[in-house]
Amino acid sequence: MKTFPSLLFGLALAFLPGVATAVRAESAETPELTPEFSQEQIAFFETSVRPLLKSECYQCHSARKQEGSLRLDARSLILEGGESGAAVEPGDPDSSLLIGAVRRESFEMPPKKKLPEDQVAILTKWVEMGAPWPAGEEIEPIIDERAELSEAGHQHWAFQPVQPVEVPEVQNLDWIRNPVDAFILNRLEQHEMTPSAPADRAQLIRRVYYDLTGLPPETDEVQQFINDDRPEAYAELVDRLLASPHYGEKWGRHWLDLVRYAETNSYERDDPKPFVWKYRDYVISSFNEDKPYDQFILEQLAGDELDPDNPEAIIATGYYRLGIWDDEPADRVLAYFDDMDDVVSTTSEVFMGLTFGCARCHDHKLDPILQADYYRLLAFMRNVKRYGVRADDTVHANSVTDIGSPEEKAHYAKAMAEYKVRVNELQTQITVLVKPVVDQLQGVDKEEWQYENRRIDILNKFAPKLISQSNVDKYVSLSEHLTALRNSPPPGLEKALSVKEEGPDPLLTFLMQRGNAHSPGEQIEPVRPSALVPFTPELEPIEPREHSTGRRAVLAKWLASAEHPLTVRVLVNRVWQFHFGRGIVRSTSNFGLAGEEPTHPQLLDWLAQDFVDHGWSLKHLHRRMLLSSTYQMASASRQDHADRDPQNDLFWRFNMRRLEAEEVRDSILAASGNLTSNKLYGPSIYSYIPDEVKAGQSRPGHGWGTSSPNERYRRSIYIHAKRSLVTPILSSFDVADLDDSCPVRFVTTQPTQALGMLNSDFLTEQAEDFARSLVESGKDSSDTDLVQKALKRVLQREPTEIEIERGVNFIIKMQQDRGMNYERAVQSFCLLVLNLNEFVYLD
Repeated sequence: MKTFPSLLFGLALAFLPGVATAVRAESAETPELTPEFSQEQIAFFETSVRPLLKSECYQCHSARKQEGSLRLDARSLILEGGESGAAVEPGDPDSSLLIGAVRRESFEMPPKKKLPEDQVAILTKWVEMGAPWPAGEEIEPIIDERAELSEAGHQHWAFQPVQPVEVPEVQNLDWIRNPVDAFILNRLEQHEMTPSAPADRAQLIRRVYYDLTGLPPETDEVQQFINDDRPEAYAELVDRLLASPHYGEKWGRHWLDLVRYAETNSYERDDPKPFVWKYRDYVISSFNEDKPYDQFILEQLAGDELDPDNPEAIIATGYYRLGIWDDEPADRVLAYFDDMDDVVSTTSEVFMGLTFGCARCHDHKLDPILQADYYRLLAFMRNVKRYGVRADDTVHANSVTDIGSPEEKAHYAKAMAEYKVRVNELQTQITVLVKPVVDQLQGVDKEEWQYENRRIDILNKFAPKLISQSNVDKYVSLSEHLTALRNSPPPGLEKALSVKEEGPDPLLTFLMQRGNAHSPGEQIEPVRPSALVPFTPELEPIEPREHSTGRRAVLAKWLASAEHPLTVRVLVNRVWQFHFGRGIVRSTSNFGLAGEEPTHPQLLDWLAQDFVDHGWSLKHLHRRMLLSSTYQMASASRQDHADRDPQNDLFWRFNMRRLEAEEVRDSILAASGNLTSNKLYGPSIYSYIPDEVKAGQSRPGHGWGTSSPNERYRRSIYIHAKRSLVTPILSSFDVADLDDSCPVRFVTTQPTQALGMLNSDFLTEQAEDFARSLVESGKDSSDTDLVQKALKRVLQREPTEIEIERGVNFIIKMQQDRGMNYERAVQSFCLLVLNLNEFVYLD
């Protein structure tokens, strides 16, 4: 089968500079050339043919787009045709390219589907009739889509500077706890709707615990909060959770999703990235210490250029090394630009909410982002070395940095110099000592001398003729001393995975035609993307550093500017999404023209300005949202409101959510009493993964170690993030994909979730430990007490009498009907409790 040539020519022309289709503004037909058609023929065209052309052809062949220079929206243009010739021969369907294409006899049009026979028949009849068309119809001038996109960009809300916003007035002042509520209630009152009632205190504490720490509250904490009716009790709870080290573990995970954090390189070997876990710890620590977000940006994009003596800033640049890496590419040049595309795309999406990656090969089809803009952004980072060439030593050379303090580096340099002097002295003594023998060696003895473990035998062979026995003994002593010295060099400096550049002189950046790494076009400089020039601050002058161009520092400062219209909005919107279940802008990584409009634009700008005014503090931003009445609403639906606003666009209730994958695993460990939550940071650990799962790797089990039970039961964020091998329970519950930036985790319901929760080794083991802890802690207690304790531990609320009765009856039934002993029956009950919907759903 062939493809319509005009389509191929059109695609080719689209990428050739200087090629444009002339604008036709003349009349569709001149009177002397226009055949006369009957009213019936014109009616047939208007009712049957024109709608068909519009729906199936105009998207590629009209004023808006002219694939292969062909237009089908005027009779004269149809007869004129495109590169393949006239599209229609009036009165002769069999000779008409259009009819041959829709019949798929020679070409295939439309390219993605075959027209139904009745539609082909309509077009055939139309051509047989002579292709009737109304006389005198004007031809629409060719539409400049780039100009349209550019104009739309100038008007686009997300590109406009953040403006001060007045807090709106509302009628129900009693509901307002802070300005956030005023914006929400104002919209609800406009639609004659009301916010939902407050969540009960048991629901609220469970919600905010998971929201800020990813862990369930202890049952006694829940009861204390329920009994504490002081107005400030909830605010104190929020502050306590924000001060918890577990806050950084929870919110650091959100950031790691965005920057595609993984600890291995993917592809067949999927080998580990050295010291990458320090970046994960840097992120957790940054959230815990409430590092200002603008500083957080600067450190990750240019920490080595802006603060080279700060180990944290060097570790932060590990951001550039988190993507996949092909260690044996067929095309090394293409592989480099693929790697950099990953960085450009991630940076633009995460920090600006714009999809620059779509402009690598051509101008963006949906946003006013030119292909040149993509390469302008790339130019800031073009000098970055590739992660490695292949072997580990190249990875260390390109991507690992010593991060000791200046004093530590000076001390290390001095110690190393002294160490090398001592090694050289010993080596010289040995060389002089054995020279009489070495000078005489021949044949096999000469070849064997290169192996140190053979030298003593060779020396003994030539003693005492060429060397005395005492010198042989002295050689043995000196060699042992040298070996010991080589095995004990001065302790090395701490190292980190980091970015490195080729040097202070920038590599040239070219616009790659069609995105082809081997087809450089015009040279590109690191300047602001054209669509953002009117709305963003000027770039600072570029000042080269000792080992880098200084360009990334300029990019980082531009993005971290309070005047940038996207950076703050995007971050505030992400935080809102993680608290409320969806962003004020639902497309959280796409603030472009094709992204969603904000449902509450004034609230978004008010939060953005408030965020900057309070020092870019994330914890302040959390408080703004969490202390609002909006956050504290119940999640129960109300039919009248659900009918009017089924998507909850107006936030008339809180959105119920399922626990994330890590929260599911960590909560299971918390229920069983096995969770090791008091240890933070450090190298990653290895969870238990069955051999059957490891068999899915190209090298089963490769790169997966074994951790002690205490280590194995640490929080899920510390599990080794291997791209080709994911802990089953995390995989089942929709853990983030590790290859690309993940702004939103999709929530699925699938059989493997239920099967894993009921039958996996992990759940069986945890249910057994859960049951053992209940039985051992309540030896003199009744089954009623045991069931009540189990349900409280898992659901963080007081169970009802009916629930307790069902649990007791279940334990009895397992013993009577299934012949289980008591311990086994309790274990089955614990497994049942861990499979309750309420366990994995908030509210």
